[in-house]
Amino acid sequence: DQQRLEVRIPSPGDIIEVSDDLDITVLGPVKDYAETNDTSIVLMVRYGQTRFFFTGDMEVTAENDMLDYWGEEVDWNVDVLKSGHHGSSTSSGYRFIYETDPEYVVISVGKDNSYGHPHREIVKLYQDAGLPMFRTDELGTVIATSDGITVTMTWENQNAAPADVQPG
Repeated sequence: DQQRLEVRIPSPGDIIEVSDDLDITVLGPVKDYAETNDTSIVLMVRYGQTRFFFTGDMEVTAENDMLDYWGEEVDWNVDVLKSGHHGSSTSSGYRFIYETDPEYVVISVGKDNSYGHPHREIVKLYQDAGLPMFRTDELGTVIATSDGITVTMTWENQNAAPADVQPG
């Protein structure tokens, strides 16, 4: 109010056009949920030919609802997927990983966190899918850089390396 700024609450389907080759699409949540993790805002960022997917703490139920809601209206294939809920076993279901078919997965997670994130099942799911994982607990700050055509991944801790799996 003091700055006379307008508060805008985004809704699924809203597109924020930053420039001709950069936009952000709000894809979720598509329903009301009792579980607060499922109410996370979900964003697809497109820069040129590259796409980044930010899922917040969305869990499997909300992932499936979102996939069903948008169906083929959305091109789900992404270059970089920010893993849901810090790699919790409640997020990143098999169907969601299959539909998004990411080249890289970033798991934003604190080292030695009390939740045990990322959970073993999710790490195995990504490994079985042949996805290189960039974990912030091991690599420090992870940066995905795009020129609009390709994505380059870099990380802070050069004494560590992402999983030895190459993108598919």
